Amino acid sequence: MYKTLSVTLNELRLEFLDRSIWLQLVIIPCLLIFFVGLANGGFGAQAPDPRVRVDLIDNDGSALSAQLVAALRAVAPNLVLCPADNDADDYCQLEGQALTEERAARRVEGQTAAAAIVIPAGFGERALSGQPVQIVYQSRSLPGQANPALQALQAAAQRVGGAAAAARVGAEAAADIVTDVGFQQAVYDYAAALLAELPPAVSFSAGGEAGGQSASGFSQSVPGIGSMYVMSIVLVGVVGFVKERSNWTFQRLMMMPVRPAQIVAGKMLARFALGLIMYAVAFGFGALLGTHYGSAPLALLLVMAAFTLCCTAITLLLTSVIHSEQQAGVTLNLLVLIAAPLGGAWWPLEIVPPWMATIGHISPIAWAMDGFNTVIFFGGGVQDVLVPVAVLLAISAVIFAISVRRFRYD
Repeated sequence: MYKTLSVTLNELRLEFLDRSIWLQLVIIPCLLIFFVGLANGGFGAQAPDPRVRVDLIDNDGSALSAQLVAALRAVAPNLVLCPADNDADDYCQLEGQALTEERAARRVEGQTAAAAIVIPAGFGERALSGQPVQIVYQSRSLPGQANPALQALQAAAQRVGGAAAAARVGAEAAADIVTDVGFQQAVYDYAAALLAELPPAVSFSAGGEAGGQSASGFSQSVPGIGSMYVMSIVLVGVVGFVKERSNWTFQRLMMMPVRPAQIVAGKMLARFALGLIMYAVAFGFGALLGTHYGSAPLALLLVMAAFTLCCTAITLLLTSVIHSEQQAGVTLNLLVLIAAPLGGAWWPLEIVPPWMATIGHISPIAWAMDGFNTVIFFGGGVQDVLVPVAVLLAISAVIFAISVRRFRYD
């Protein structure tokens, strides 16, 4: 381990002896963060609207479906259930037209509404009798992304379902001694009242308000451009490997009293460290601009480490397939310039078509941005970024396994 760390420190020392590193590590990334942040909304002087527009169609009209709607409002006060909660200013943007299931689906696709919920006919009767019932939910969110509307629906359904189950069990248990047909409803009302005393199950801020500070354009550009330059500065290690091999420097290192694997591990650890330093520069610059990063720094660190490790794995893989400096330069530029916009480093994936957002998750940057957005925009914590972190770690493990099998020391 000591020899590996010695190689790492020597690699870092050589990197910082080159004065151009400050241009690549500090000046250019900070300039891009600043100007891209301005293009994405600047300093966010105007606080965003914390409300989330959700279309809700109740095809049942029963007392139980009304209880579900009330529970939705209770667990997530930020949700505006359209058309019921529409105001005089037409916040729901219905323009006086009726809301149908087909129109609700189109509004979700066009991002007019964040989600659509359809309560089917017979919902109340089936739920009270213990039969399975499905509530239709539509949104553009991908699996693993923070979704306050879905969390609110799940929490509300759990409350109403729990009360319905209690009413059914109570009625069945007292069927032989109680003949009052209103007994089941009384049990339900009592159970619902107890569940209603629970605190709100979903707490979120839409549009980027977190910790009392409004999000700005830099909330997108800091993690986005930062991740792009992390990938760039880590992958540049491929060029160093190619130079050392062409100059026979790497082969001469094999003659030293250090195992080849320790040399390679030390060099990869140096690239990993440079990636984390790049993140520190980007997020530090963003902090100077007044950017708020949520209240879970450990979650941010986990995403940073997982993404940097993934970039390090890709670097090791490329060193086994690239054999010239020219090939390395073209490949790295192409890879970064495709992965960055595709993964949402330049703009949020929420503004692109759904199929493009799905394809974008081919890029590791998209998974990193999912994690950053969950913490910065939705106030998420460690448990909320476990999916993107796990995906990045899985990608890293697979690429490292392939790289170790392909890597040649000669």
